[in-house]
Amino acid sequence: MSIDPISALLGTASPWEWWRGVDDLWRWGLHAQKIWAYDAADEARRAEIRRERLADMIEHARTRSAFYRAHWRHVPPGCEDLSAYPPVSRGQLMANFDDWVIDPDLRKADLLKFVADPGRIAEPYLGKYAVWTSSGTTGLPGIYVQDADALALYSALMTCRFDLGASVADPRALVPEPARLAFIAAVEGHFAGVVSWERQRRIHPAIGASARAFSILQPLPELVAALNDWRPAFVASYPTMLMLLARERAEGRLAIEPRALWCGGEGLTQADRAAIEGAFGCPVVEDYGASECMNMAFACRHGRLHVNDDWVVLEPVDEQGRPVPPGEASASVLVTNLANRVQPLVRYDLSDSVTLDASPCPCGCGRPSVRIEGRRDDVLLLRRTGQGKGEVRILPLAIETVIEEQAGVYRFQLVQTAPDAMSLRIEVADDAERAKAFTRVKRVLARYLKAQGAAPVALSLDLLPPEANPVSGKLRQVRALPPGSLQPTLTPTSAPMP
Repeated sequence: MSIDPISALLGTASPWEWWRGVDDLWRWGLHAQKIWAYDAADEARRAEIRRERLADMIEHARTRSAFYRAHWRHVPPGCEDLSAYPPVSRGQLMANFDDWVIDPDLRKADLLKFVADPGRIAEPYLGKYAVWTSSGTTGLPGIYVQDADALALYSALMTCRFDLGASVADPRALVPEPARLAFIAAVEGHFAGVVSWERQRRIHPAIGASARAFSILQPLPELVAALNDWRPAFVASYPTMLMLLARERAEGRLAIEPRALWCGGEGLTQADRAAIEGAFGCPVVEDYGASECMNMAFACRHGRLHVNDDWVVLEPVDEQGRPVPPGEASASVLVTNLANRVQPLVRYDLSDSVTLDASPCPCGCGRPSVRIEGRRDDVLLLRRTGQGKGEVRILPLAIETVIEEQAGVYRFQLVQTAPDAMSLRIEVADDAERAKAFTRVKRVLARYLKAQGAAPVALSLDLLPPEANPVSGKLRQVRALPPGSLQPTLTPTSAPMP
């Protein structure tokens, strides 16, 4: 296959890939101008922009989506009161997927086949869409489709509003040779962060040459060695992973000296932020996003997560779906995505607990901020195998990825009951399916823990259902023993996993 001169010059694989890069940059520029104009406007103009975009999205969803036409049949056309529109859940949208999306070529059955193939991660679906999946913490994995315009907007928001802090005020400070970027995540599945990362690498070769993804599934010593070899100036991962790396650096095994760290996907406590920044000597910045709606909020250098309210509407609500005032933690939050027009999300129940803060921030951006309770599981501390002493630290997100992607079990709860014992709760239709699922989980988990250098762990099956948060419905999927519980070996309650 021949490569055209422009593609060869830019390092892309094909003329089509080169064109996607040009189109992405063009769309990015248009959205960047809109973002800068919004930030420069007074509050009256900002309110008008928000109202116009919300009205346009509601009209678009009503006219183009059969699901929303039925769902809103009791709401008068042209109604501008968002609270009049009934909320939607992941279960509703996934059950009505083909009627929900506005492109008739998008079919759930075809997309399920697409995301089942890890070799197609970040491949443009139908040549134009990005597709990713969500985890199963609410019991049902989601499939989300983004068009080129939404993707460019997410990039523009990141460029215009992502604040690396006072010590890295000039992006050129990250470019000594040029800067190398490290992304540490569950890279084995079609997850939002992985798809977005790989997509940028493919269509922008300059990014691809200096960016590398690392799997959270690899043993921690191997990850540390790989990072030491790569020497990234910028590291992006989950708070729990950054805490593990902070420990490795404090104990002298991790030698990298990044200029900035990014985290998302989990809640970040002030104590964890202080510990991570203290270990690395650089700022930690965070954002708030979800598979359903990327880049909902970015943290400013004062540590407050400011909502991108020109492109997303967040409604904190109580258990009955009533608005929650600023300063009060919500039972859930309803999300309206004003960017994605191929898969409209209007008043989607995200099940996160948030606290809205409408008070002025010293950064002066003028946008409201939120504090996220989110989901935060436990890091598992397991005994090291063989003659080696010490412990093996296992990231909960790694456990979740292994069980979901390799065993095909999504609604579960893994509870550490002793230093060398765990119990598993699985929510399935019947006892026969539970037994089959347990066998699959036992096999893949044993293989994974052995690869991490952990000693054998006894896994037992608990017949009780997983205990979900009574308000949000989300699971704390991994429950570890309290710190300091790694005492002399206890007698296993069942046979160790082979």
